[in-house]
Amino acid sequence: MEDDYQLSNRFKVNAGLRLSSFYVDSKLYPSLEPRLAARYMLTDEWALKASYARTTQYVHLLTNSGIGLPTDLWVPATAQVRPQVAHQVGLGVARTLRYRGEEFEFSFETYYKPMQNLVEYREGASFLNTTNNDWQSKVTSGQGWAYGGEFFLQKKTGRTTGWLGYTLAWSNRRFPELNQGRLFPYKYDRRHDISLVVIHKFSSTLTLSGTWVYGTGNATTLASSRFQLGPYQDYNDYGDRNSYRMAAYHRFDLDLSKTKKKRWGEVVNSISLYNVYNRRNPYYMYFAPADVYDGVVRESAQYRQVSLFPIIPSVSKAFKF
Repeated sequence: MEDDYQLSNRFKVNAGLRLSSFYVDSKLYPSLEPRLAARYMLTDEWALKASYARTTQYVHLLTNSGIGLPTDLWVPATAQVRPQVAHQVGLGVARTLRYRGEEFEFSFETYYKPMQNLVEYREGASFLNTTNNDWQSKVTSGQGWAYGGEFFLQKKTGRTTGWLGYTLAWSNRRFPELNQGRLFPYKYDRRHDISLVVIHKFSSTLTLSGTWVYGTGNATTLASSRFQLGPYQDYNDYGDRNSYRMAAYHRFDLDLSKTKKKRWGEVVNSISLYNVYNRRNPYYMYFAPADVYDGVVRESAQYRQVSLFPIIPSVSKAFKF
């Protein structure tokens, strides 16, 4: 249930309460989830916003922080593995402004989100050879904290529209059984996230749009050194968990669309280019052993990156009724 409260001409509040539950293996997990959002108009152009929400999630994302193919799995809460619980608070400011007849919208928001009952693989465990509920014995429980700030600027009117969004964020984890109990970044901790979209209408039927995105690379765990204990016994010495960053992810996309009006609707013909400058974004990494021939090292041992999706052109036709 929820309701809106107009406390004054400038002050508006939305309050709600949700009851959810999950029943599994003769175990019931009930959860009360209150939420509150408030907006106060400082002036006709400036607005101050604040929010709070408690949420419960009955599925867990199990991620592999090591090298190799990404093996993320969704697993449910069980009688042994409790659901995730999070509290999120946010505080922000927004402004609508006009410049030379054009309308812009600006907003900035900060947030803080502590999380409990998170799960991660135990040291040395993975999804391989996992059957039925065996995965429960391969995970451990811990806490997490996500926080940061989000900036957003949008041009809403005119022949050229678009927006710029930037997020500075942290997402950390702490598990008593991992990383010697020390704090470490989550695999998908993304320090910087940028999106830039520009849409230009040459006419009522011809539109060109461009999108550029950038994100800090995923955190992963790599060996800091490697040595041999015997002829066939290699030993990897790892540093802190998720202490290495893969290369940043970024790409630029273009789309040119031509719309034809019909009595029954529209036909939209599009020509698109995905990853225009052919960025080799990382998909995963693997360890390549040294190439030795007749006792001569032709190529030293190293980590290598695998990339997918180079520049991809496409043509599409859409029918809108």
